[in-house]
Amino acid sequence: MSLNINQADNTDFKYEMNDLTVLYYGAKYTLREIVDDLNGSMKFRSIVKSYLMKDYSPDTTLESLFYYMEPDSDAYEVFRELRTKVRINIPVYRRKLFGGKERIYKESIMPVSDFAKIPSEEKKKQGIVIGEIQISKMGLMRFTV
Repeated sequence: MSLNINQADNTDFKYEMNDLTVLYYGAKYTLREIVDDLNGSMKFRSIVKSYLMKDYSPDTTLESLFYYMEPDSDAYEVFRELRTKVRINIPVYRRKLFGGKERIYKESIMPVSDFAKIPSEEKKKQGIVIGEIQISKMGLMRFTV
Protein backbone atom coordinates (compact mmCIF):
# COMPACT_ATOMS: atom_id res chain seq x y z
CA MET A 1 0.00 0.00 0.00
CA SER A 2 1.41 3.37 -0.92
CA LEU A 3 0.65 6.70 0.65
CA ASN A 4 0.27 9.69 -1.65
CA ILE A 5 0.89 12.70 0.58
CA ASN A 6 1.59 15.17 -2.20
CA GLN A 7 -2.01 15.91 -3.13
CA ALA A 8 -2.75 19.62 -3.38
CA ASP A 9 -6.29 19.52 -1.97
CA ASN A 10 -5.56 17.18 1.00
CA THR A 11 -9.08 15.78 0.96
CA ASP A 12 -7.75 12.38 1.96
CA PHE A 13 -6.72 13.90 5.28
CA LYS A 14 -10.01 15.73 6.01
CA TYR A 15 -12.43 13.32 7.59
CA GLU A 16 -14.16 12.38 10.78
CA MET A 17 -14.99 8.77 11.63
CA ASN A 18 -15.75 6.85 14.76
CA ASP A 19 -16.11 3.33 16.01
CA LEU A 20 -17.08 1.94 19.42
CA THR A 21 -14.06 3.32 21.26
CA VAL A 22 -12.35 6.03 19.16
CA LEU A 23 -13.07 9.24 17.25
CA TYR A 24 -10.78 9.62 14.22
CA TYR A 25 -10.01 13.05 12.74
CA GLY A 26 -7.97 13.67 9.62
CA ALA A 27 -4.95 15.89 10.24
CA LYS A 28 -5.97 18.57 7.71
CA TYR A 29 -9.24 19.25 9.55
CA THR A 30 -9.27 22.81 10.92
CA LEU A 31 -10.66 23.85 14.28
CA ARG A 32 -13.38 25.82 12.49
CA GLU A 33 -14.43 22.75 10.48
CA ILE A 34 -14.66 20.70 13.67
CA VAL A 35 -16.87 23.30 15.35
CA ASP A 36 -19.04 23.80 12.25
CA ASP A 37 -19.62 20.08 11.65
CA LEU A 38 -22.99 19.42 13.29
CA ASN A 39 -22.68 15.67 12.67
CA GLY A 40 -19.58 15.40 14.85
CA SER A 41 -19.30 14.87 18.57
CA MET A 42 -21.02 17.71 20.42
CA LYS A 43 -18.75 17.35 23.43
CA PHE A 44 -15.57 17.50 21.35
CA ARG A 45 -16.94 20.56 19.52
CA SER A 46 -17.54 22.31 22.83
CA ILE A 47 -14.02 21.35 24.03
CA VAL A 48 -12.55 22.85 20.87
CA LYS A 49 -14.62 26.03 21.35
CA SER A 50 -13.88 26.38 25.06
CA TYR A 51 -10.24 25.35 25.31
CA LEU A 52 -8.56 25.50 21.90
CA MET A 53 -10.12 28.35 19.94
CA LYS A 54 -9.18 30.88 22.62
CA ASP A 55 -5.46 30.18 22.04
CA TYR A 56 -5.39 29.19 18.35
CA SER A 57 -6.73 30.60 15.11
CA PRO A 58 -9.89 28.89 13.80
CA ASP A 59 -7.95 28.09 10.61
CA THR A 60 -5.32 26.09 12.51
CA THR A 61 -5.23 22.49 11.32
CA LEU A 62 -4.94 19.61 13.72
CA GLU A 63 -1.67 18.77 11.97
CA SER A 64 -0.02 22.09 12.83
CA LEU A 65 -1.54 22.10 16.31
CA PHE A 66 0.05 18.74 17.11
CA TYR A 67 3.26 19.35 15.16
CA TYR A 68 4.18 22.39 17.27
CA MET A 69 2.55 21.28 20.53
CA GLU A 70 4.70 21.71 23.62
CA PRO A 71 4.31 19.48 26.72
CA ASP A 72 3.59 22.53 28.89
CA SER A 73 0.75 23.93 26.75
CA ASP A 74 -2.95 23.92 27.55
CA ALA A 75 -3.71 22.06 24.31
CA TYR A 76 -1.37 19.28 25.41
CA GLU A 77 -3.22 18.93 28.71
CA VAL A 78 -6.58 18.80 26.92
CA PHE A 79 -5.47 16.10 24.48
CA ARG A 80 -3.63 14.14 27.19
CA GLU A 81 -6.83 14.05 29.23
CA LEU A 82 -8.71 12.88 26.13
CA ARG A 83 -6.21 9.99 25.80
CA THR A 84 -5.35 11.10 22.28
CA LYS A 85 -3.07 9.20 19.94
CA VAL A 86 -1.39 10.48 16.79
CA ARG A 87 -1.01 8.39 13.62
CA ILE A 88 2.22 9.44 11.93
CA ASN A 89 4.13 8.44 8.83
CA ILE A 90 7.92 8.51 8.87
CA PRO A 91 9.90 8.31 5.60
CA VAL A 92 12.42 5.49 5.53
CA TYR A 93 14.65 4.31 2.73
CA ARG A 94 14.91 0.69 1.71
CA ARG A 95 17.17 -0.90 -0.80
CA LYS A 96 15.73 -2.07 -4.07
CA LEU A 97 16.35 -5.52 -5.41
CA PHE A 98 18.78 -4.37 -8.11
CA GLY A 99 20.44 -1.50 -6.22
CA GLY A 100 19.36 1.98 -5.40
CA LYS A 101 17.09 3.22 -2.69
CA GLU A 102 13.36 3.70 -2.51
CA ARG A 103 11.56 6.01 -0.09
CA ILE A 104 8.58 4.47 1.68
CA TYR A 105 6.56 5.62 4.69
CA LYS A 106 6.47 3.64 7.90
CA GLU A 107 3.25 4.15 9.84
CA SER A 108 3.21 4.44 13.60
CA ILE A 109 0.68 5.38 16.29
CA MET A 110 1.97 7.31 19.31
CA PRO A 111 0.27 8.65 22.42
CA VAL A 112 0.22 12.44 22.49
CA SER A 113 2.41 12.40 25.59
CA ASP A 114 5.23 10.74 23.64
CA PHE A 115 4.68 12.73 20.45
CA ALA A 116 4.75 16.13 22.17
CA LYS A 117 8.13 15.33 23.73
CA ILE A 118 9.73 15.28 20.27
CA PRO A 119 10.90 18.82 19.41
CA SER A 120 9.38 20.29 16.24
CA GLU A 121 12.88 20.65 14.71
CA GLU A 122 13.40 16.91 15.13
CA LYS A 123 10.00 16.21 13.58
CA LYS A 124 10.97 18.30 10.56
CA LYS A 125 14.38 16.66 10.35
CA GLN A 126 12.85 13.18 10.36
CA GLY A 127 10.16 14.25 7.85
CA ILE A 128 7.30 13.12 10.07
CA VAL A 129 3.85 13.53 8.50
CA ILE A 130 0.78 13.51 10.74
CA GLY A 131 -2.09 11.64 9.15
CA GLU A 132 -4.72 11.23 11.84
CA ILE A 133 -5.70 12.13 15.38
CA GLN A 134 -7.41 9.44 17.47
CA ILE A 135 -9.45 10.53 20.49
CA SER A 136 -10.59 7.97 23.03
CA LYS A 137 -14.33 8.01 23.66
CA MET A 138 -13.64 6.94 27.24
CA GLY A 139 -11.36 9.97 27.66
CA LEU A 140 -14.02 12.15 26.07
CA MET A 141 -16.64 10.77 28.44
CA ARG A 142 -14.45 11.50 31.49
CA PHE A 143 -13.59 15.04 30.37
CA THR A 144 -15.65 17.79 32.01
CA VAL A 145 -16.28 20.99 30.08
